[in-house]
Amino acid sequence: MTRPPFAVLKLSLILVLIALLLAGIGVLWSRQQALDAQTARLRLQGALNSAQQQLHRSRQQQRLIDTYLADYRNLARRGFVGAEDRLAWIEAVQLANREVGLAGLEYRLTPRDASDPALAQGLPLGQTAMFLTLPLLVETDLPRFLAALEARAPGIYRVHGCRLSRLGSASFEAVNQPRLQAECELLWFTVATDAGTTR
Repeated sequence: MTRPPFAVLKLSLILVLIALLLAGIGVLWSRQQALDAQTARLRLQGALNSAQQQLHRSRQQQRLIDTYLADYRNLARRGFVGAEDRLAWIEAVQLANREVGLAGLEYRLTPRDASDPALAQGLPLGQTAMFLTLPLLVETDLPRFLAALEARAPGIYRVHGCRLSRLGSASFEAVNQPRLQAECELLWFTVATDAGTTR
C-alpha cells in the first residue's frame, strides 16, 4: 500500500478549508443581515401602523369637526363661546324692559365664576350672575319681560330664580304706579379659555 502524496494534496486541502471557512463566514454574515433586515422591517411596520392609527384619528377628528362646526359657530355668534359680553347682556335687559313698558329697572353683575364642569362635559364653563330689580304693574309683567329677554338674549342664560313682593300697603294706589317688585337672578354662561376676560 502506498501513502497518498500529502504534499500535492496539501494545497487542495488548504483551499477546501479556506472555502469552508469563507462559506461559514458567509452563512453567519447573511444570517446577521437577515436578522437586521427583520428588525428593520418590524420597526418600519410599527411606524406604519402608528402612522395609520394617527391618520385614522385625524380623519375621525375631521369628521367630528365637520359635524359640529356649524353648531360651534352658532354658539360663538350667540356669545356663548369667547369672552363675556356684559354690555350686550345689559342692553338686552334694558331693551326687554322698554318693550314691556316698565320703568325703574336696576341691575348688578357679579364677577365671572367657574361653573360645574359636568354641565358642559368638561369644558371651562363660566357663569356670571346678574341680579335684577323690576317694579311691576301686574304679575304678568314678569313673564312678559322674561319672554322679551329670551327673544333678544345675546348668549345663553338661565333664570336661577325670581321673588315677587308687594310695594307699599296703601289701600288706594294710582293706576300707573308699580304695585309689585320682582327680584330675579339670571346666570349668564360662557365658555372661554381665559376665565378673566370680559368686555
